[in-house]
Amino acid sequence: MGEEMVGWARRVAAADLGNVLPRGWAHSCGVVARAAEVGLILGKDADLLFSATILHDVGYAPRLATTAVSPR
Repeated sequence: MGEEMVGWARRVAAADLGNVLPRGWAHSCGVVARAAEVGLILGKDADLLFSATILHDVGYAPRLATTAVSPR
């Protein structure tokens, strides 16, 4: 399930942030890059960390946001 979950998370985040909030998408990708450093010690649980980090700002996407908080 690991790579499948990461792929799904990446597709969701790219679709919701990529074109509409490119800075938010770039930020999320940067967080994943940093998480890769930690992922080396997590072993099989690294995929969960990668999925969570790529999705952590998806709530700012206009189709999901319900508050007036501005995205990054």
